[in-house]
Amino acid sequence: MPLTKRQVEGVVALVVITALIYVFNLLTSLFPPTPAAPVTFSEKGVETQAVDLAIDGNDKGIFFLPPGATVSDLLTVAGVELSCKLNGEIGARRLSAGDKVFLTRGSSPSLIVGKMTAAQALALDLPLDINQAAFDELVLIPGIGEKTAAKIIALREKKGGLSNVEELMEIKGIKEKKLAKLRRYFYAEERWPSYVRGRD
Repeated sequence: MPLTKRQVEGVVALVVITALIYVFNLLTSLFPPTPAAPVTFSEKGVETQAVDLAIDGNDKGIFFLPPGATVSDLLTVAGVELSCKLNGEIGARRLSAGDKVFLTRGSSPSLIVGKMTAAQALALDLPLDINQAAFDELVLIPGIGEKTAAKIIALREKKGGLSNVEELMEIKGIKEKKLAKLRRYFYAEERWPSYVRGRD
C-alpha cells in the first residue's frame, strides 16, 4: 500500500528531527561548555560570590567567582588538580556566596560544602541568615549585644523563623533607626538577591 503525501512528509520531518538531535549531541560532546570565567580579587564587585576553599584540612583562601559558578569552576580557579575526576553531579554543584568547600584529595576525592564562619562572612560584607545565625555569631554584629542576640533567638524560635528582617522590630529596643543599621547584616532567604544565593 503506497504512502500518502502527508505520511511521506511526516516521515521526512521525523528523519530531519532525528538527524538534528544527533548532530546537536555530537557537537555538544565535541565542544563541552566552558566553565565560568574566574574573577580575581581586584575584580570583586557587587555580583561576585566569595567562596572559601580548604584542601586536606588547610585553608587555600577565599575566591571571588561569578554568579552561577560551580565546584569545578572553583577548583579550576584555585589551580587544584585531582588524581581522578569528580563525580559530574558534585562538580556541577552551584556555589553560593558564603560557601566553604572542604576537599580531601586522594584516590577517591571527597567534598563537603558548608558555610563560612560568621566572622569571615561579616569581614567580606556578606549578610548572615537571620534564621541560622547562632548566638556567638549574632554578637559579632555591631549594635547587637548578648541581650539582643538572646532576644533574636527567642523571637525566631517563637515564630518558627523570621520571614523578613523587619520582624526584628518586634524586639523591645529595636526601632526603625536601629533596624536601618542592622538591615545590612541580615537576610531572610527571600531578601538576599538571587545572584548572591547562586540561584537562577
